[in-house]
Amino acid sequence: MHQKLLLLLAISVYFVGCKDDDDTTSEPRVSDESFVEAFHSSSDKNSPEFTLIADRIDRVDEPQDLDFNPNRPNELWILNNANFQQDRGGSTVTITNAGLDNQQEQWLRDGNAWHFMAFPSALSFSKTNENWGTSADIQDANRQGGTFAGPSLWSSDMSVYAQDPGVDENGQRLNGSHLDMLHGSPNSLGIESDEDNAFWVFDGYNGHIAWYDFAADHGPGYHDHSDGIVYRYTEMQLERNTDDIPSHIVEDDASGILFVCDTKNGRILWMNTLSGQINRSLPLRNEPLASHQQFKNLEWGVFTEVNLEKPCGIEVSGNILYVSDYETGEIIAYDKEAMIELDRIETGEKGIMGIKMGENGQLWYVNALQDEVRRVDPR
Repeated sequence: MHQKLLLLLAISVYFVGCKDDDDTTSEPRVSDESFVEAFHSSSDKNSPEFTLIADRIDRVDEPQDLDFNPNRPNELWILNNANFQQDRGGSTVTITNAGLDNQQEQWLRDGNAWHFMAFPSALSFSKTNENWGTSADIQDANRQGGTFAGPSLWSSDMSVYAQDPGVDENGQRLNGSHLDMLHGSPNSLGIESDEDNAFWVFDGYNGHIAWYDFAADHGPGYHDHSDGIVYRYTEMQLERNTDDIPSHIVEDDASGILFVCDTKNGRILWMNTLSGQINRSLPLRNEPLASHQQFKNLEWGVFTEVNLEKPCGIEVSGNILYVSDYETGEIIAYDKEAMIELDRIETGEKGIMGIKMGENGQLWYVNALQDEVRRVDPR
């Protein structure tokens, strides 16, 4: 994060708006120019095909999110919630050569997913290493009525993830394959990589965005969290959607803007991650940390609240922001700077959650109600 602050001297933030709950951002205009290449192959705007990639046969089970592993080409990871199996926790399906004739699927569940992947809502691969993070939509991952829950850190090394970590130097059994977990954001609904082992988190319990840095992970199955750092951006207040629908988030690396699905209120928010400064230190919660701080003077606003019912998935690619609407089954494209709606397509199925841009400029998405992974193929 500190390296990214250097960008503040080089960019001018392209959103200007109110910084409190009285934001009155004007309604986005709809453009009738050109066409969105991720939706259509020509200005004829023929309806795209929604190609099935994986489903229940491949053990896709109430998928919440998806992401490509940036370190291995065309390797797609799916995050399963599997509500009816939450006595065992969430799971993943890793698809190699996704969408090709030689595609293969591998289902895995960590040995203590009951805690470390309890009711998972989102995943995000680090932009600078081989790790990935998950958020958890549960108040207490120990199911004891407390607030002991938050994001977890995992390895994409298949010899580590979901494998038995063995015992420590004292012969004590290690606890699952997770690399780290911090417990200050119960009911977290979204997660997005910042850099290294740092992630942005939609903290549904406390009602704001939090920045987590796991710093040096403690290794598979250990439990030292004392080097963790948590910053809380409390001025942009959020509400948890209680319909078991995530509120995904995405960072635009070019500008430092974090786009947030405010699913509960049917709108998209933006915040400038390069703005603000530390206001005060906060008391520790549930565990020791290296730093726990509240930020102030955050620049933020409403990107759009027009013609959205339950925005859930979100992705940014180039100058376009994509949003999926869980309720309507639509995927909407916006000009991220002009705040203009460019186009929207109907998938024909309610239940879309996470969306992701693939290596070839094609959108991929998961549908939790259909237990499916699909790719948008323009025609």
